[in-house]
Amino acid sequence: MEEKERLEILEKTAPGTPLRQAIDLVVQLGKGGLIVVAEREVISPLVVAGFELNTPFTPQAVAELSKMDRAVVVDPGLRTILYANAHLAPDPSIPSFETGTRHRAAEQTARQLGCPVIAISEERRRTTIYLGDWKHELQDPMTLLSQASQALLILDRYRAELNELLTELGPLEFERRVFPYHVALIIQKIVQMLELEEELKRIFLELGTYRELPQRQLRGLMRGVREELELIVLDFQKDQERPVEEVIQGILKMSVEDRLSPEAVLKHLGFDEDDLEKPLSSRGYRLLHKIPRLPMPVIERLVREFGSVDQIERQGRRQLQRIKGVAEVRARAIKAGLRRFKAGYATGLEGF
Repeated sequence: MEEKERLEILEKTAPGTPLRQAIDLVVQLGKGGLIVVAEREVISPLVVAGFELNTPFTPQAVAELSKMDRAVVVDPGLRTILYANAHLAPDPSIPSFETGTRHRAAEQTARQLGCPVIAISEERRRTTIYLGDWKHELQDPMTLLSQASQALLILDRYRAELNELLTELGPLEFERRVFPYHVALIIQKIVQMLELEEELKRIFLELGTYRELPQRQLRGLMRGVREELELIVLDFQKDQERPVEEVIQGILKMSVEDRLSPEAVLKHLGFDEDDLEKPLSSRGYRLLHKIPRLPMPVIERLVREFGSVDQIERQGRRQLQRIKGVAEVRARAIKAGLRRFKAGYATGLEGF
């Protein structure tokens, strides 16, 4: 729940939002400020002096009321200003690492009540959010855009590396020369990409109205990546009955150290030490999925009938047409597609 609350306050304080407009106005005034986001019944025990209000929330009103030096309290829905010039008296025994009076009160209040408190520094013109034990300094949009740009460049390189690994994998699947370490390397690269995607999404949350272009770039770079992971697991996991999502979640929950270990990754696919030097048979979900207009139910029937992609590739068109959903045109497409993949063409993320 705490992580969800953190993301919510980051979204509320992103550029273009009413609360961020209020913060920016306070910064421009150069007076500093303290903004508490809480329900009246939550904050009232800590308010020992000030003005109780029931005024509609506007960024301009918050900025003007901040001139009175003490805290402005707004409701979580950002509809009403509840208090102005509020003198907060949090429990003094709550530890605080801040030296300034305003920031110490903000940190102690946030820890005591578990609500967001925003402290705006008068001298440094910096804005800090406190929520429980969490502390976060708001970044300038240009700084965040620079961070996003760097992360997107890294993600672009990861995608190119993943494409290369997948292209190398294709022909090996027909020859049964795929080894567990091939699979582990691909999964590790995809996990790196998914982690970076999550970091970028967090940056985008803080970017607010500035996020449209980098967000579009992210969608392009991550297109098909999660799906590729699911298909790789379907192709190579030892226990075919185990839900794919359960396997993926197990991998994603691994510690950073374990993710760097191929053996630890392969353990989630059901492999033990005795399996690591044995070649694997690919069921063919990933490659068949790249053939245009071949639906998953038909792919599942092909895999169930023939067992592996090399066996499917060996079948004639008539044998393929025995499978429900495979008529002559589709049988030709399957044969042509698998021939191309066997020759090493188009087995990366983009497929055909």
